[in-house]
Amino acid sequence: MSYPKVYIDAMLLNWGDRLFQEPFKHTRAQRLPSASVPDDAKRMRDQLARTLRRTPEVMIKITNKASSAQGMGAVRRHLRYISRNGQVELEDQNGDRIAGAEAVRDLARTWQLGGWGIPETSHRREVFNVLLSMPPGTNRQAVRDAARDFAALEFGDGRAYVFAAHDDEAHPHVHLSVQVRNPDGRRLNPRRRDLQRWRERFAEQLRAHGVEANATPRRTRGVTQRYPKQGVAHMLARGEVPMYWQAVANAEQRQARWQSHDGVFAAWREIAQAMAASPARLDREMAVGIADFVQAMPVRRDAPTVINRPQQKEPPRPERMPPERDNRPDDPGPDFDR
Repeated sequence: MSYPKVYIDAMLLNWGDRLFQEPFKHTRAQRLPSASVPDDAKRMRDQLARTLRRTPEVMIKITNKASSAQGMGAVRRHLRYISRNGQVELEDQNGDRIAGAEAVRDLARTWQLGGWGIPETSHRREVFNVLLSMPPGTNRQAVRDAARDFAALEFGDGRAYVFAAHDDEAHPHVHLSVQVRNPDGRRLNPRRRDLQRWRERFAEQLRAHGVEANATPRRTRGVTQRYPKQGVAHMLARGEVPMYWQAVANAEQRQARWQSHDGVFAAWREIAQAMAASPARLDREMAVGIADFVQAMPVRRDAPTVINRPQQKEPPRPERMPPERDNRPDDPGPDFDR
């Protein structure tokens, strides 16, 4: 039995919002039919298609901790680091290029004395150091161009910033340093939701430059790999054994991780059921892809082996349809991004 396309779109958006957005204390109200539903549903299908084919994920990270030194001394050291003491070209918010050790020192003096100024020492961030990265093999020039466009869109309110692209590691990455205060004195204060928006916007700019990129939460993909924090990574590199960090999760941690994915499994299941009931052939094929994707999630592979573990329902596995031509008007057509 198939359902009208407007019903399928509404279900897709309601459950897609829960799947691709980080959970908050106050959940978003369910969507109601509106004129924007077809466009929103198209974007959600594109997001699903990228996720199911495991499109490379962008990484954005704020590298300077709030508890570390934040004054001009720290800013000056970071500018020297990302410019390799003037050997790597910097680019500022106006598109001007900064090269050479003396030019980097002039930039630091401008930041310290111009605008609102930056004190030599400070107990709060005066500059955010942001790392934008993509997996090895990504076109490096496209990453640089996408970072430039991302910074202009996100911080182009007169706020001063510079960025540098590094080519000395396998992962193409860009270091972006942006001043906390804009010309009006408003301070940048990014939260978890802002970081997710940054990832999505950077991925959009990469796609605009011809690079396949995605920005989904780890829990949506069932990713469970444990990455050490920077301090732990430095200890491991020195051959030291951290006291509290373990590379492999214990049984209690695996059980908690499994239970934390209950909402993810439920959202994938509801989306798969809705797509399986769609009159459009490509939607039904996507339902089959969802079942395969969820079955291969790392969190399922590493599921805890305990007797009282609750059984999770599997997304429906519709029968694979033969490739007959579907001439229904609501079929997305051959240009749909699979």
